[in-house]
Amino acid sequence: MNAPAPKRPPMLAAACAYLGGLAAIQSIRAMVLVSTWNAENGADKVAPLLRALRDGGMSQASAESAYKVFLTVLAVLAAAGVVFAVYTARGDRASRVGLTVVMTLVGIFFFLGATGGSFFDAVIGALAIAFTVRLWTGESKAWFRALRTGEPMVLPVKKPSKRAAEKAAAPAAAVVEPVAGPAQPVHPVHPGWTDPQVHAGSERLPKSVSVAGWVTLVGSIVVGGMSALALLTLGLIGNDYESLMRDSPFSDRLVDSGMDYDQLYRASLLVSGLCVALSIGGIAASSLTLARKRSAGVFLFVMAVVTTITSIVFFPVGLPWTAASIVVIVQLRKPESKRWFVKT
Repeated sequence: MNAPAPKRPPMLAAACAYLGGLAAIQSIRAMVLVSTWNAENGADKVAPLLRALRDGGMSQASAESAYKVFLTVLAVLAAAGVVFAVYTARGDRASRVGLTVVMTLVGIFFFLGATGGSFFDAVIGALAIAFTVRLWTGESKAWFRALRTGEPMVLPVKKPSKRAAEKAAAPAAAVVEPVAGPAQPVHPVHPGWTDPQVHAGSERLPKSVSVAGWVTLVGSIVVGGMSALALLTLGLIGNDYESLMRDSPFSDRLVDSGMDYDQLYRASLLVSGLCVALSIGGIAASSLTLARKRSAGVFLFVMAVVTTITSIVFFPVGLPWTAASIVVIVQLRKPESKRWFVKT
């Protein structure tokens, strides 16, 4: 009988979901930018990059033509990244190599704003590089090795710290022999019995609960930091907001939408404040969970559902957070997570 296939590490599944979602976004953005290049002044969105090409000796027409070819190649490359992400999650070794190469390039282009970027895109691109590295470390590496060899999955053992090694090498303390006395009866121990002297907080978190907590914490910190920065910027701009927006490449779209500058300013404040509030809730729920507070399970699940709905509303910008919140929900619905949260 064949040995059961090793269980896919949650971090690998999260990395593939994030990288696949980001690749899809980059492919769509590149295709939209090429298809609307003339209709919506696509050159204005990547003006700094086109300026760099012109500084290199190219004419304006040649620079635009070359950049549209680059965007077409980028769209195809990112679409391939989606396929590689799916097959990497299924354990295909060649797809892992392809996903690494593709997402390293896509992440760098996203960071540099190849399709018209911002600080938000730079953060997403940096996270893509971090998730790409996770494909080759820790449990991911052990899982692919187990699939290749057919042997049980062996997790890497962390090297003990210098302090722990010194403590282990220290001479053992003198042992005091107990005074002989009447033998005490030995009672059988029930298999489900645990020592009541062991504090509940010292119990190790299940892997699924840990993944859900850390994904929520990291995502909440990123969103909270960017939203707080946006609120600070809007507060400092104040009355100059309208003049700045009139000079921006988005002014024509704003006029076509029928929204005035005051409405856009208030909407920006509202959205940024909402994201800050959600990030605070996510940080609180994940921190309580990682602190082994079992009562935080419902709180964390509710925050994941709310994040999923909110990120879908802000599609496609919120797509990475949609993927992350779905990962959290899946992890929280696993049997080991349910058992841990309901255990008293």
